[in-house]
Amino acid sequence: AAAIKMDELLVSWLGNDTVYEDVRKLVESYRAATDPPPISPLKEKKEDGEMKNKDSPRGVIPPFYPKEARTRRRRYNDQNSVLLKTWAPDTDASLDGNLEITNCVRDQVQMIIEDVAPETKSFSLENFRKVTKDILDFPSFFNGPLFTRILQLWNSKEGTGASASTINLSMIKWFWMNEIEPYDISERFFRLFKQLESNFVGRDDFLPYIKELLNDHPGLEFLSNHAEFQEKYAVTVITRIFYSVNKCHSGKITLRQIRRSDLMQAFQQVDDEEDINKVTRYFSYEHFYVLYCRFWELDHDRDYRITREDLLKYGDHSLSHMIVDRIFDAAPRPFGKNDDSKEFLSYEDFIFFMLSEEDKANEVSVRYWFTCVDVDGDGKLNNMEMRSFYAVQLHRMQCMGHEIVPFEDMLCQMMDMIKPINSDCLIAEDFLQQECCQVSGALFDALFNLNKYLMFEQRDPFVERQKREDEFETDWDRFACIDYNRLALEEEAREEEAMEIDWVTVDDEDEDG
Repeated sequence: AAAIKMDELLVSWLGNDTVYEDVRKLVESYRAATDPPPISPLKEKKEDGEMKNKDSPRGVIPPFYPKEARTRRRRYNDQNSVLLKTWAPDTDASLDGNLEITNCVRDQVQMIIEDVAPETKSFSLENFRKVTKDILDFPSFFNGPLFTRILQLWNSKEGTGASASTINLSMIKWFWMNEIEPYDISERFFRLFKQLESNFVGRDDFLPYIKELLNDHPGLEFLSNHAEFQEKYAVTVITRIFYSVNKCHSGKITLRQIRRSDLMQAFQQVDDEEDINKVTRYFSYEHFYVLYCRFWELDHDRDYRITREDLLKYGDHSLSHMIVDRIFDAAPRPFGKNDDSKEFLSYEDFIFFMLSEEDKANEVSVRYWFTCVDVDGDGKLNNMEMRSFYAVQLHRMQCMGHEIVPFEDMLCQMMDMIKPINSDCLIAEDFLQQECCQVSGALFDALFNLNKYLMFEQRDPFVERQKREDEFETDWDRFACIDYNRLALEEEAREEEAMEIDWVTVDDEDEDG
């Protein structure tokens, strides 16, 4: 009997989520006792301007967004006028007054040429921006890629072997008649982004535009000396675009997907808004900062890969080991899977995970978690599947001393909220019903996120009402704002501590002197 009791105590101890951290701290304490003391905890400037804080748990981290850049705004242009433009007005229509002369693209381009290049009568890359923004109605940071695409198409059309390096009125007319006038806004963007021979937009097709945004946008100017974080920001924006737009996770965005998304509006908004954090769709720097720092905190060996053991630490060990295994084995990946993808999550994979974890009220996240919990892959969640996940939660509740909520009671409560079509099983569409989409994610928390499930059980109705009435459009926007402020406060506290250490050192040196 004593041996059985000892075995039970051992299993209970090993099942405790803090065991791994306790053992790791003991190992680190032993190493610290045998290793030489660290050099200095103060920040060091690297040659490229990046900040490295050896005392910071995040190591090398991006700079914070400058506070003085948050209040400025730029004019927002109405893009609907593009539908009224034509290259040259029809004479009869003009006489009838059905077409205003201000919508004559030819005349507008000629006026710009006379203004910026009266001698050469052609545009260079530098003076083509006004045509990009005001005539072709693309965002201003599309200027470089658009200029290159026009030359590419023109030189290909000519087929003479000659390579033009500037754009004249004839080229603009040809581009307008072939690439602009026959298509609507969505298809114009699609044809500009994709490779000439392709029928989809891939990940690398976005890179030239995001690089131009980094060079052009005043809200990202402070990143100019941080090449590494410019690259990470670009990767983050592109992955977020694929998360929301490419819902089938094929890594290929089609014209139909662009039509059904808000991508074009987001591009126009980020071009018109100086405070990039106000563009919460895809481009917010604060959102990038939260995603990257969370990834960096988990990636202890700095190989830009998250292992199963790393992910178990996410959110103060809130996830069960069973769901972590399913994330690695079955969760959607933004750009497909490779041979060793089941062994780690890349930064892009982690973005998919975190966006889904912190906002379970949208279609993409619902299908993400449904795929993970649907172990047999039949498109239905049955009682046996849910019970197997919840059994792990019951064990964790017991080990942590929380009140046990039986599976039947939990399931009955969730079914009352979700109101599925079939009471015998759940399908993804049950979670997406408009009347319950804001609370249906609670079932996923009950199955694998103990901390959030306990918070749901102890929720304050007044706080929940405040959430519904606050300024945030999504749960992700709310989480990112709160977490960014937390990270900022932690960094400020570390800086103040470092300054205090400096003053103490100076005082000691003065006393010794």
